[in-house]
Amino acid sequence: MQDELRALAKLATMDMAAKEFDEELRTLPARIEEMKADVQTLEMLLSQERAQVDEATRLKAERTSELQERNEALSRAKAKAGRARSLREADAAEREIEANRRAMTQLREDIAKLDATIEAKSASLSERESQFEEARTMFATEEKEAKARLEVVKEERSKVTQGRDELLASLPKRVAKRYEKLRARESKYMSVAIIDSGTCISCQMKLPPQLFIEVQRGEDFKSCPQCNALLVYVSFSDDAPPDASGAEVAEPAT
Repeated sequence: MQDELRALAKLATMDMAAKEFDEELRTLPARIEEMKADVQTLEMLLSQERAQVDEATRLKAERTSELQERNEALSRAKAKAGRARSLREADAAEREIEANRRAMTQLREDIAKLDATIEAKSASLSERESQFEEARTMFATEEKEAKARLEVVKEERSKVTQGRDELLASLPKRVAKRYEKLRARESKYMSVAIIDSGTCISCQMKLPPQLFIEVQRGEDFKSCPQCNALLVYVSFSDDAPPDASGAEVAEPAT
């Protein structure tokens, strides 16, 4: 039984040492994915603004072509007015001239607005392209460094957790299952509390005297009534002082 308690204490110490590595293995890829998403967003915005500039340029070309056609139509209408042989023909030609002039005025206004849009969008596009290139370069650098760091972290974690599977397998299945469940919980409390006094170091609760005596004896697995941490007396851990194994177990008060 005491060998199992020692295995549990060693397992908990090992997992505690690996905790920072686990956190880095979790957060580093998440940060890189966040950066990647930011770059993709910038790329999408860049694509949209390019499309807007292309659309404005296309519309300007259409309006310019229409303006040229209207100008030619105006010339033809003026020629008709010069050849008019009746008041009716002259009025029709004049109406045609006026319609073309109005259309040309509207087209020139449209072209001017499109020019302003193209100029503004092109300036914004230039800025967006600069931001995108900067973000893409930064992402490429960060991603490369992150991949290298992840390999280092994985190697360091592997060293720290060497023999973990064997330790876990040496525990009774019910205890191993419970330990893993406690370790996976999102809580400020420990999964295993290695204690050297009658206080649980996980939640700072004063343990009942009889429970503390049973933990000292190490005849079974015990848990803190408040935080549920598995309790191991320090003499059964690698943190035990040289004379801890010989410490006397207090008897319950009568």
